[in-house]
Amino acid sequence: MLALTPEQDERLKIHGRDYVKWLNTEDGRDNINEHREHERYFKERLSPESIDIMTESGLKDIYRTLWASRIWSNKDWYFTNKLLAPNGLEKIRVYLKKLLYGEGDVISRYDEFIGNVKGFGTASLSEILHMVYPERFCLWNEVPKTVLPFLGLEGVLPKRFFNSQLSNGNEYLQCVQVLSEIRNEIAQFGVKDFIDLDIYFWHISQDVIPKESRGALPKPKTAAAGLPLSPTAFIIDTHEAAEYYLLELGRVLGYLSYTVDQNETFQGKRLGDVALLQQIPPFAGDRDMKTVKEIDVLWFNEDQNPEYSFEVEHTTDIVHGLDRQYQLQHLYVKFVVVAPEEKRAKYQSLLDRVPYRRIRDRFRFVSYDELINLYEEAVAFKQLRTKLLGEE
Repeated sequence: MLALTPEQDERLKIHGRDYVKWLNTEDGRDNINEHREHERYFKERLSPESIDIMTESGLKDIYRTLWASRIWSNKDWYFTNKLLAPNGLEKIRVYLKKLLYGEGDVISRYDEFIGNVKGFGTASLSEILHMVYPERFCLWNEVPKTVLPFLGLEGVLPKRFFNSQLSNGNEYLQCVQVLSEIRNEIAQFGVKDFIDLDIYFWHISQDVIPKESRGALPKPKTAAAGLPLSPTAFIIDTHEAAEYYLLELGRVLGYLSYTVDQNETFQGKRLGDVALLQQIPPFAGDRDMKTVKEIDVLWFNEDQNPEYSFEVEHTTDIVHGLDRQYQLQHLYVKFVVVAPEEKRAKYQSLLDRVPYRRIRDRFRFVSYDELINLYEEAVAFKQLRTKLLGEE
């Protein structure tokens, strides 16, 4: 049972009363209609009969309709290369049907799906279950991950659930059970199923948190180079963490990202699965390709030409990263060294030396704190652009 403190219970009720008022506004009614239309779409398109006759085009439409797919700048590329190519249509159909209509509990069906089908994360899987069975399964994405801490309820689930993908069906069931109890606590405000709960969370995330956050944040930190940094909950303290956020940032900004460290992991995620590219496009000759394959992270444009080259220098000497990037000077690529702030002085002194000083304007240094700050700002901007302009 979920044991709420009086303060937690009161906060849920305060926002419950506000939620009821908001439901009677045009924005509230539109939000209800959007959620219920989303429910109708998935119940129809993912019925047993519809799954049996599903085509590649139909599956693509379903994937593009998922709210979870909004994180991809190029949905069609992701669908073709990360879902269809490694799995095939028939396998996806088989395991979708087992997930939704198979025997056994949700834990075993969830685990069977992620054990056999690549490319579907927690947000997309929970959204599918949630929309087909809104009375039984919750949506677990960035909205509850943001709202629960705001409500003082981050302790109701393990901390790692808020920072990374869920690992298995048992972890998803824990989310379902906790959110079910929260739903019951605010049932008096019209929250009857998990779609109602998601609307309640959505209202708080979009209309309440921004208002209450104004003027409440501590004074921004400042890096040695003078770049203002916002307070952050993310920390980079390993080479793999830096690569992970570079890959995620590249995705948010619309690049096709690649890492040489495909099999390294961060918070249980394989970096090769976070990257949009598993192989480097053949954009250059053998000599350059040999060098490029040693670069930590690369961002390619849609024409599959590299635009940014990143070398992460966590414990190694910065000169090694500079050397690798210098060998690509004849390519139109921007060079970035990512490292702890204390390495900035060493980096600047090296750029005064031969041979780097001749092309020093093409190099940039980004500290770990600056990378996190850029990542958070990019995510926030993308979410705002999607909300206001409908652009993804």
